[in-house]
Amino acid sequence: MHRYLLLAVSLLILLSSAHSGEEIPGAPQRQAIALINAVVHTATGPTIKNATVVFDKGVITVVAAGASAPTTARVVDCKGAHVYPGFIAPLTTLGLTEIDAVRSTRDMSEAGSFNPNARAETAYNPDSELIPTVRSNGVLLANASPQGGTISGQSSLMRLDGWTREDLAVKRVSGLFLNWPSMEVSNAWWMRKPAEEQRKDIEKNVRSVYELFENARAYSATVKAGVDTTLRDIRYEAMRAVFEDSVPLMIEASTRRQIEAVIDFQRSFNVRVILVGAEDAPLMIPQLQRSGIGIIIPRVHSLPRRDEDGYDSPFILAKTLSDAGIPYAFSESGAWQQRNLPFHAGTARAFGLSEEDAVKGLTIGPARLFGIDGQYGSIEVGKSATLFISTGDALDSKSNNVIAAFIDGREVDLDNRHKRLAKKYRARNSR
Repeated sequence: MHRYLLLAVSLLILLSSAHSGEEIPGAPQRQAIALINAVVHTATGPTIKNATVVFDKGVITVVAAGASAPTTARVVDCKGAHVYPGFIAPLTTLGLTEIDAVRSTRDMSEAGSFNPNARAETAYNPDSELIPTVRSNGVLLANASPQGGTISGQSSLMRLDGWTREDLAVKRVSGLFLNWPSMEVSNAWWMRKPAEEQRKDIEKNVRSVYELFENARAYSATVKAGVDTTLRDIRYEAMRAVFEDSVPLMIEASTRRQIEAVIDFQRSFNVRVILVGAEDAPLMIPQLQRSGIGIIIPRVHSLPRRDEDGYDSPFILAKTLSDAGIPYAFSESGAWQQRNLPFHAGTARAFGLSEEDAVKGLTIGPARLFGIDGQYGSIEVGKSATLFISTGDALDSKSNNVIAAFIDGREVDLDNRHKRLAKKYRARNSR
């Protein structure tokens, strides 16, 4: 019976795979395109009304109010519509998982606790059915990140359109993901260990992280010095990028004690750090300001962490960080949920964050965290034409309606499985 069940599940997966990735990746741009009469959200400057954006060969050449379109350009009249830079999902398993309930479609974690050599790009599925559903809401770049263990592996920043992993990769190694050990003594009813034993475990776990990075730093220094060694270690080889190429450490840390420990860790190793989570960041504003650490904030549509916290504490976190000048980016959990990423910024805007700062948290904010702001994250002359057109407010779930999107000037197919199913079953009801 068990064998037949496995066979049935495998058959379902094969049938779904046979229809996956029906959307054809966009062709390279061959003609200049001019978007006219648009409301342009530049992300690095003021919003420009009645603006013209021209891009050719994948690069933006004109951003100005009332500018004329080149005579050879394909003109798109965006009267009443908004143009945004492509939104960036800074933390996701998109492309690494398809059906969370089916183990054979999940490739987002490795066995063991220390896997710095695991790279998301090698497991990324360009034909995932989830990718078109996400980019239909304006999310055009995504930072795919491994999960699990203490060091999960290397994240990869990917375009959400292309034929192969190589086509999709903006940065094959965009970060190294580290889950910081718990720093809290638990008094829960199910905890059998006494407080003193828990403290010893905390000290041991933190020490193991320090020892790993001390060894990795020494290994990096040895290789850089040209010392010939036949004892190559693939884990330390992967970690060299943190010390030699300024690849950021993405460190999952939520509580005040964890954040304090991460700041000390950053100071000890002089590495770039991006905090992931950091619900207690409002308690650490001066320290975070001095550290220069950026934050990928948890999903806005969440409950407060503690009973004594205000109901709106997740909603106002972005504004708190923005007011303090701390770099931040919005995030959403999982893979398919990334389609809702823009609406988290919309909720933060409803609770006091300015329109410009809300857009920044989806665009130039994450672009700066990962060092791709020279190409992506804003609508500026000389940057990649990675942008989209919405007839409504892209941060509002009711009015957002993406009608066209471009990645590096290539027009993206906005069809997806959800739209096809909606069309199918609406036709049934009309008969």
